[in-house]
Amino acid sequence: MNKKYVLQANHEIEAMLQKKQSVGSKYYVIHYDRSDDVKITVSVSKKLGDAHVRNYQKRVTKEILRQLLPEIKNVRMLIVVKASSLDLSFSEKEQQIRYVINKLNSNIEGIK
Repeated sequence: MNKKYVLQANHEIEAMLQKKQSVGSKYYVIHYDRSDDVKITVSVSKKLGDAHVRNYQKRVTKEILRQLLPEIKNVRMLIVVKASSLDLSFSEKEQQIRYVINKLNSNIEGIK
């Protein structure tokens, strides 16, 4: 994913979490906040496994999101990967992330 889409500032992430706007499924949760541009960060808990397992989950999630960028509205988001997603194949992960992104888009349009 291109660096211009990466959300890194801790104060922005904390502010987004305090607003408590989120959508999710059994496998992923997206905390979000409306913005003028798209900024994304992926979080994987240390409880999910060793560093190589967590990094793999982040890489796969970011690759799927890179393909879905045209569908994502102007929003800052934190994607939390749940432990149940470890058992999914790549195509199943893609379906689940697409489902959560569609849910996010419908919530954002409902806010307007």
